[in-house]
Amino acid sequence: MIIISKNWADFILSRKKDLYVIRPIETKDAKSLLSLVIKSSGGLSSLQPRLNFLKDYIKASEKSFSQKNYSDQPYKYLLGLYDGIGGKLIGCAAVKTKTGINTPFINFDIIGEGDNQHLKASSRFKGSTEVGSLYLDPDYRSLGLGSYLARVRYLLMATEPWRFDDCVIAELRGICGINGSPLYDHIFKDKLEKNFIEADTEYFDRNPKSLGDIVPIGKLNTCDMPINVRASLGQPNASGLAAMRLLQSEGFIFTGTVDLFDGGPIMSVHRDTIRTIMNSKLLKANRQDGIKGGTYGLVTSGTLKNFRAIISKTKLIGDNLNISFEAFDFLSLKKNNTVRYWQTNEKNQFEFEQSNHISHKAFEHT
Repeated sequence: MIIISKNWADFILSRKKDLYVIRPIETKDAKSLLSLVIKSSGGLSSLQPRLNFLKDYIKASEKSFSQKNYSDQPYKYLLGLYDGIGGKLIGCAAVKTKTGINTPFINFDIIGEGDNQHLKASSRFKGSTEVGSLYLDPDYRSLGLGSYLARVRYLLMATEPWRFDDCVIAELRGICGINGSPLYDHIFKDKLEKNFIEADTEYFDRNPKSLGDIVPIGKLNTCDMPINVRASLGQPNASGLAAMRLLQSEGFIFTGTVDLFDGGPIMSVHRDTIRTIMNSKLLKANRQDGIKGGTYGLVTSGTLKNFRAIISKTKLIGDNLNISFEAFDFLSLKKNNTVRYWQTNEKNQFEFEQSNHISHKAFEHT
């Protein structure tokens, strides 16, 4: 256990700015997004470090946010966290609907136990809503921003919940990196004649529809696998431990299904039981010139087509929420407009993250 002094917590929290903003990532942000994701060590399937890939992702997101009439087709909503209004892009997160409808979403189910345990290819989560593409700039991880970035996805869903499937999943990055992945190297490397990074790029970026052509048929007995492969099944990458703990705090549980290539865990929760949504409040927002003695909170406004969010100092007075003039204007609010608000005790959250090795770990999952 790590003991955090009150003075150290105060010092770290004093470094946090009064306002960080979250909005849909736009085409003009493509190069900034590339600069951000290349800081990862690979293995984030939905954030391939290629400019054209990211541009296509952003265009799909822009189309989704601008959609007037809902249809039973996949949508992608990609959000960016910025260091103030007009500031640097420092993080991203996304919500994707109808997973596996247009392109295969194939994983391994872990079935049985002991000598009878085996892996079997599965598409059991086809059609689910997926939260992912979570990545926070390493330089900002000590400020406690990652938990807000993860949670804004749930408040996005709360704006129009009927657009999102009851089953919400999250696919965590498994044991992998530039040196490969135990599961991939054992099953696929010799067959495909590609290393892990090359295959991840090929089948999850350039040619995802061919994924079904390489999936093993039948049972794969785990007792025949090397111990390092068995040990990797369902284990998150060290860089995703923070994300996993946050998912668990929201009610997500491990499903017994793992990623096809890296063996990372797939977790799920029922949409309406996500704790951030359940604990958020609808309040009337008011402008205040300077928030003295306030606490940081996550505030969102609008529907999907005009969604905005802030991480900012706030002051709660009854059913009214006071925020700064700058935050009020960014959210495009008028007097007594309703906002959705989520807030936790900032020092308790900081100490929780530090004692669980969260703040200095990467906030990232696929």
